[in-house]
Amino acid sequence: MERRLPRPLPASNAAPLPALWPGRTARIRPALTSAALCLALAACGERAPAPAAAPAAPVASPADAAPPAPPTTPAASVAAEPAAPPYRFAFASKGDPSSDKRREDPRVVEWGEDGCGAYPVALVESIPLRDAWLLPDWVVEFDDKNREIQRWGRPMAAELTGLDGTRLRFRVDGHGQRGEFATTPDGALQALPGQAASASLYASARQIECPALATFAESDYVQCFVVKDAAGGERRLAWEAPCT
Repeated sequence: MERRLPRPLPASNAAPLPALWPGRTARIRPALTSAALCLALAACGERAPAPAAAPAAPVASPADAAPPAPPTTPAASVAAEPAAPPYRFAFASKGDPSSDKRREDPRVVEWGEDGCGAYPVALVESIPLRDAWLLPDWVVEFDDKNREIQRWGRPMAAELTGLDGTRLRFRVDGHGQRGEFATTPDGALQALPGQAASASLYASARQIECPALATFAESDYVQCFVVKDAAGGERRLAWEAPCT
């Protein structure tokens, strides 16, 4: 019996086997790799897209930046302006202060009263040392031989705060006038700038017995002290205590 071999298929319809055509195998492998990647992604599930990054804030140029605030100065460190003349000071008076002539004095703006009676408050630019009827409170410096060296006038009962050479400092707080002042033996006045209150001369004063001084010959209120001046030296002063 004649043995027949199977008829080969036409070349155009033949299905090439992977094992017989290495070139075809090379084209199949990338397809398999892509399929595996798709399966892996499907197993992980669909992922949400990453949020978009927020836009960066614009950087201000030096010209657009707000200018720095100026430094502030504590109010307590700012010195107040000194008082301007004329000044309202109280004085004692000669004669009868109730007389019409005295009360009509244009310098007098107010009247007060203490243990010694009525007294005027007057507008002045200097201490009245030789006035017809206004009298200052005297402060006298004397030496160790009890001789008067120099003297100053001050407003009635003004508190003494310092002695610097020939300048006597005092403080007032009343009758519409407040502050510290300096005066010289000729009655000149200088208003001192506002500052921390100076200590009273009493803080360093040592009371001593009073000698007979011509300025206070008729006074029952005179007191004498050794005080320290601005240079630290000891000086002798006499003044009258206020009427009470």
